[in-house]
Amino acid sequence: MSKRLPAVLLATRNPVALESIPPFFQTREAASTAGISSALNADPILVIFDPEDILECGAIPLATIQAAIDSMRERGAVVASSAQFLAEPQLHLGEALLAKGLRSGIRYIPPRVVMLTNYCGGVGKTTLSLALARYFRAASGLATTVVEIGVGASSLTARLGAETSLYDFVTQSSPPGQWEKVDLFTSDGWEAESLGRDERTPGLLRSIARDHTLTILDAFPTNPLWKHALELVTDAIVVSTPRSDSLAQAATLLQKLAEESSALPQKPCTHLALNQVRSLGERVAVAGQVEAWVGYDERMAERLDGRLAEPLMSLLYPNWTPRKPKSSGGKKPVNKKE
Repeated sequence: MSKRLPAVLLATRNPVALESIPPFFQTREAASTAGISSALNADPILVIFDPEDILECGAIPLATIQAAIDSMRERGAVVASSAQFLAEPQLHLGEALLAKGLRSGIRYIPPRVVMLTNYCGGVGKTTLSLALARYFRAASGLATTVVEIGVGASSLTARLGAETSLYDFVTQSSPPGQWEKVDLFTSDGWEAESLGRDERTPGLLRSIARDHTLTILDAFPTNPLWKHALELVTDAIVVSTPRSDSLAQAATLLQKLAEESSALPQKPCTHLALNQVRSLGERVAVAGQVEAWVGYDERMAERLDGRLAEPLMSLLYPNWTPRKPKSSGGKKPVNKKE
């Protein structure tokens, strides 16, 4: 990579932290409060700060440096101790770049497996799964897939005419279908029953997740593959609409997710997203429970417009900043957390 990326400040004596910074970042090291004060002029996007390692100069007390770093954190810089950084170095680098509006940061963040789910039909799981896949693939250029784990007939086949199924992939090593440069693995109820008994299925699901930066599971909780899928999930988004029955089912499912993931080595982050929001009153009724809101726009849903997924992107990648629209025409999905 020829272009130098923004500065990273290492205010630590931990040598491993320095070795973990890719060479195309501008690295600033400091072991004293005076050195940190000078390095802050580079406006670092990431500050690795171990206060106990810093030599305090009389003219610049450590408390002043701490206040300056806290102020930078409030303005969007990512601040971590060396131990926190070394636990997930790529994640910290990626989030720091995203916080500065640099979408190249998405390439540093570890792959994610995201489940969109609810007991209720008609809440928009498939629409949002495809919109999210389309949005992420277009914005990042990285490998993206949608895997259907539903009930009854295939929604992906009905919506897109996609034919290559997860069953074909597991039993015949068939390549996935394609839509908007997104890999598609369809599935129907009969195939799911068979795949649930096939000993090859868990390993091949893991291989799909390994081969894609973002794997999206359009999932129904009673599918036979649910258990295998949950073992891979980094984020579970329960999609609801403002209908009381949908919200009740969502609450039940959130409890189910908490119980079933408690014994997993990797516990997914769970979120509640409200789709098809038509009014402020529908939002106010569930304020404090919902983490993402998607406004109702039938035309955008029919087109599987990627902009519908912007609120979900902000859940998965907290520092993600949507691009400003080129024109003011048309409705936009709501993208605000309560």
